[in-house]
Amino acid sequence: MATDSWALAVDEQEAAAESLSTLQLKEEKAKPDANGAVPKADDNVERTEDEEKEDRAAQSLLNKLIRSNLVDTTNQVEVLQRDPNSPLYSVKSFEELHLKPQLLQGVYAMGFNRPSKIQENALPMMLAEPPQNLIAQSQSGTGKTAAFVLAMLSRVEPGNKYPQCLCLSPTYELALQTGKVIEQMGKFYPELKLAYAVRGNKLERGQKISEQIVIGTPGTVLDWCSKLKFIDPKKIK
Repeated sequence: MATDSWALAVDEQEAAAESLSTLQLKEEKAKPDANGAVPKADDNVERTEDEEKEDRAAQSLLNKLIRSNLVDTTNQVEVLQRDPNSPLYSVKSFEELHLKPQLLQGVYAMGFNRPSKIQENALPMMLAEPPQNLIAQSQSGTGKTAAFVLAMLSRVEPGNKYPQCLCLSPTYELALQTGKVIEQMGKFYPELKLAYAVRGNKLERGQKISEQIVIGTPGTVLDWCSKLKFIDPKKIK
């Protein structure tokens, strides 16, 4: 039986029920054995098979109901954003950060309605003039990546075709993950380009990088800055 097909399960279950209803249960006289005992019919096997069919049909129907009722929703997130005890708590808007229209459009396209608590506290400092050093800490899923990505995109000048922002990630996978957030948030800002300083990205010696943002792992970034001279650290903002 196809466990993922509710209709097929119902058909087979009904067919099994009809076949059982047509059975005529009669008490047949069984012949005694050599010791004179009369054997009884063992119907446990049939009953077990029928129960398995019912269980599998019920499970199939439950799976269908679960799949059909799973929807994407941000209601719970918005409730948490209004809870002062939640790390997602926020009362301000992204408009108050005076972001560029292209970035604001990218933020809303990613589903952010208002800054989270970490974004609300960190972004004004990361966007302040003169720039300041900042160490920010928050739970997973509270918007740390979006916060520093938004700061990077806000600070670079798209007219200058050289690396201005350097983002270090401890692992190759995290570098790619952060790069996807940069690409998503900056998709309405096509002038801004991103380069990956990770293993496997081979460049010709003496080549100059025109991308404004470089994200990579420490070893490769160090090679690009010192050994290969792809990046001029003095121009990093």
